[in-house]
Amino acid sequence: MKVAVLTVKSTAGSMMRLADVLLPAEREELASRLYQQALNVLGAVSLLDERIVVSTDSAVLDAARLAGARILKEQNQLSHSHSAERGVEMALRIAAHTVLSAPIDVPLATSGEYEKLLEASSRLPTPSLIIVPSCDGMGTNVLVRSPPDVIASGFGPGSFERHRNAGIAAGAEIRVMRPPGITLDVDTPQDLLTLGNQATSNNDILDYLERIDAFNRARRVRIGRDQASDSGYSPWIRS
Repeated sequence: MKVAVLTVKSTAGSMMRLADVLLPAEREELASRLYQQALNVLGAVSLLDERIVVSTDSAVLDAARLAGARILKEQNQLSHSHSAERGVEMALRIAAHTVLSAPIDVPLATSGEYEKLLEASSRLPTPSLIIVPSCDGMGTNVLVRSPPDVIASGFGPGSFERHRNAGIAAGAEIRVMRPPGITLDVDTPQDLLTLGNQATSNNDILDYLERIDAFNRARRVRIGRDQASDSGYSPWIRS
């Protein structure tokens, strides 16, 4: 059985690294749309048998339930890694042999890209580990683990090397893959600019960002920061 684990923060107060570009209500709306899109994209992956959504947010869990996913409600989210591990534990309880830990903040990700990750995993000997790094090469956007507990989740800054080293220590066959849609996560104003430049077709997320003028606002923030850096000052810049 192949299972996807989707760890979702409460949409309220989310995406704080975009605070210089988006208003609180806009960040909450963006997070909600990203989550719904991620849930739908994973739901279209034919090689997945189950989806597990881990969250403290009742609205997030209600949407997961309506979409046919299993839910795991947390009282408090201690960390992304802790929540991901709780999802892995649930996957093991339902006899999963492979777990795909997926992000929500990858608006260009496609079901086809996830299919290719799972296809590659099925061709590897057990234990195995597929890592999709973030666009800066330092973090981790996706882990495909077989068995699900071959290594522990260690997301966050420097997690690519952390996961790879853990896989080596566990004797796992390791593959690094970089599907472009999954590699590009949206955390910062610069990520918004990259997204606007790389997107070749529209989806709900891009339509929303265009409608609220997010790309131009991110560009103005970057220009302001560049000018501040050149002048030696660091003012608080808002769009």
